[in-house]
Amino acid sequence: MRRTVPIFLAGALLAPLALAACDNIVDQRGFAATPGSVEKLEIGAQSREDIVRLIGSPSAVATFNPNIWYYISQRQEVIAFLKPKITEQNVMQLSFADNGRLQAIKKYDLEDAEKITMVSRVTPTVGKGLTILEQIMGNVGRFSAPGAAGQSGPVGAPTGGGSQ
Repeated sequence: MRRTVPIFLAGALLAPLALAACDNIVDQRGFAATPGSVEKLEIGAQSREDIVRLIGSPSAVATFNPNIWYYISQRQEVIAFLKPKITEQNVMQLSFADNGRLQAIKKYDLEDAEKITMVSRVTPTVGKGLTILEQIMGNVGRFSAPGAAGQSGPVGAPTGGGSQ
C-alpha cells in the first residue's frame, strides 16, 4: 500500500523556508562608538588627539575647515529584492577652536537630512552628432581603388623620392 503526502502538508513544511528567504537584512555602516565613550566628551577640555584616542578618527573632515569633524553612522534594511531603505542615520559634528580644543558638539539624525536631487543637464560638445546611418554612409565613395587616381603599385608602397 502506497502513502502519499497531501499537498497542504507539503506546503506547510515548505512555507517557513520560503518565508525565511524574505527575511530582513540589516546593514550597519560607519561610525560605531563603544558604549559610554561619546558621553565622555567635554567641551573645552579635550584636544583632537584626546578625542581620537577616546572615540576614534572621524568619518570625514570638512572640506574648507579642518576644525570641523564628522562622525557618521547609518542603518539600512533590505527586504528580499526590494530597494534598500535607510531606517536610522546619525551624524555627530565636532567643532574645534583654533587652539585645538573641543568647542561644540552637534548631533543630527535622519529627520534633519535633506533630499538632494542631482542636476541632469548634459554638457554640450562642439560639432555635429552623427547618427549611425550617417556614419556608415558618410564614408561611401571616399576610398579609391589601388591603381586609380594616379596611384601606382600596391597600397602603402613608397611613392618615390629618394635616390635611384
